[in-house]
Amino acid sequence: MDGRAGTPGRPERRWRESRTARTLIALAGLPLVVLGFVLFVGAYEERGGYRTAPVCGTPTPGADADCLLLESGRVTRKWTSVSVEDGAAYFLGIARGAGSAQEYEVDEPLYRHVESGTAVDLRIWKGVVVRIAHDGHEVSTLTLSWQVWLGLAEAALLIAGGTVVTACGLPGRNRVVRNSPAMLLAGTALVTAVGAAVLTLVQWPFPVTLGCAVSAWLVATVTVRHLYKNSSW
Repeated sequence: MDGRAGTPGRPERRWRESRTARTLIALAGLPLVVLGFVLFVGAYEERGGYRTAPVCGTPTPGADADCLLLESGRVTRKWTSVSVEDGAAYFLGIARGAGSAQEYEVDEPLYRHVESGTAVDLRIWKGVVVRIAHDGHEVSTLTLSWQVWLGLAEAALLIAGGTVVTACGLPGRNRVVRNSPAMLLAGTALVTAVGAAVLTLVQWPFPVTLGCAVSAWLVATVTVRHLYKNSSW
């Protein structure tokens, strides 16, 4: 008599190891990934929407208006930072109106052409300085609004969750990873968040950005799947 016939939970384990079950699990993660990508695209467009936005008219619109507000700012100080890894970085402290100064990283040509007290032209997109110009030199800033950061965080969590679920449905098993879902999700979410923020900041053309994002997701899915290889559910 087979002593394993009455082993509790064995039918459930056979079902979970079936191809149908794995396929259903893998497919269950895809809606989360798709929704995460939708939020990521929204954050990307929120950050780069100023590129095609018209200049605001009068009277002065609110902070959330879908147009570019032109302002004059004043350089309050300038400094550089040098590191072995990244070389020299250039910074300006710029005040808007009567407000306090904020720091912005700029390129070397603009840095060399301004001094403390120099007036600069600013382009404001939804309350955030997106362009700084002076005497023909113009640079984009790397500032992200809290709305964009929130959208990227939500996108990273959804994409990471969907990636883990999808990878769980693929062949391969790992008891250690199975017993540490929180750590796996946190690690995937962190890497996803960093990648999404970088792509949003650099503002490459949208097809290039989306291609990089999808490629990164495929690599992440394969990597998580590899952790499950030759293990049991």
